[in-house]
Amino acid sequence: MQNFSHAVHAIYDSALSPENWPTALAEIADLFGARGAAIFFASRDGQTDFIASPSIRDAVRTYQEGNWVAQDIHAQRMIDLHLTSGDVVNDQLMVSDHEIETLPIYTDFFARVGFGWIMCCVILPDLDMLVTVSVPRAKERGPYTAAEMETLRLIGPHVEQALRISLRISNIEEAETVLRAALDRMDSGVFVLDDAGQSIYRNTIGDEVFPELFTTKEGRVVPVRREDDARFEALIAAVRAGEMAGADVRPKSCILTRRDGGRTAIWAMPVTLMNEWRIGTRTAAKTLLFAAPTKPGSKIDPAVVRDVFGLTLGEARLAALIGGGMTVRAAAGQLGVTEGTARVVLKRVFGKVGVKRQAELVLQLSSLGAVVSERETLPS
Repeated sequence: MQNFSHAVHAIYDSALSPENWPTALAEIADLFGARGAAIFFASRDGQTDFIASPSIRDAVRTYQEGNWVAQDIHAQRMIDLHLTSGDVVNDQLMVSDHEIETLPIYTDFFARVGFGWIMCCVILPDLDMLVTVSVPRAKERGPYTAAEMETLRLIGPHVEQALRISLRISNIEEAETVLRAALDRMDSGVFVLDDAGQSIYRNTIGDEVFPELFTTKEGRVVPVRREDDARFEALIAAVRAGEMAGADVRPKSCILTRRDGGRTAIWAMPVTLMNEWRIGTRTAAKTLLFAAPTKPGSKIDPAVVRDVFGLTLGEARLAALIGGGMTVRAAAGQLGVTEGTARVVLKRVFGKVGVKRQAELVLQLSSLGAVVSERETLPS
């Protein structure tokens, strides 16, 4: 898994250095013998944007200039299937053999740019658009296998975590040459911890919200609410475990309760040596925390529901819809399953969350809400 570790290291290098994403995507492509890799953004009105590895920039240009999104069966099917964070699909799951042989996206666009097969992992479900990590490769390499899909499923959450930070930095209007200045202009709290769990850097918003979220115990940063200790320790441990195991551990998020009773979503990721140097801390930086308040009554990110309650992604998707006020029938329709199947899954959710009725589940989930953020501007 050495190549996997290299790819994840490059991904986290890109979190605070968005200009490094093309290199990280090239590392991802190498895992699959692919022509390249891209982060694909598609809005509801048909607008698209890409962050791409250098090897497929010409293909991306051809896609956009030819308005191929209008005939992109992959994007259309992923939207129709209501896929969300962590879902991975390949050609065989999205299209038929007949469509591969006849659709212009294959017979014209793919043939023109040297693609034969594609695999995609959906990320960032809280954005009001389709966002995927897409990995196209040549026809002679053959279709993507189940094992390769599992590898991309493991890579996807790391890309999602790092990209959350990158989109915030890229959204700053004026380019900054000093990373700390850029972090200080973010509208969310950023905290950097050393190996002992001590705070060694906070951005401006981080300084403001730190007393509401955290206190210190023997120098270590701990939640201000004791009932949050276990989940926060588990969050930090997941990051450290990822480093020890070659980063082959899915990053996590958690919800912490502030002094005022409000909720804040916390994401954690490792700090690479390059970003440690860019932050400029005197003590070795190990963990970066990214904090964004949650807003009751808004759309709930299934990724947060999954991590907070220990659900599977499918269970979290259903729970998020129910928590957002949908009926079971409507949620089943949106997810493309029968109402009976949805009710079976809902019973499993009840057991894991520790409730007995739908109203209790809605109450639990409504306290989470959605991460408050401006709709991020796509990086050019």
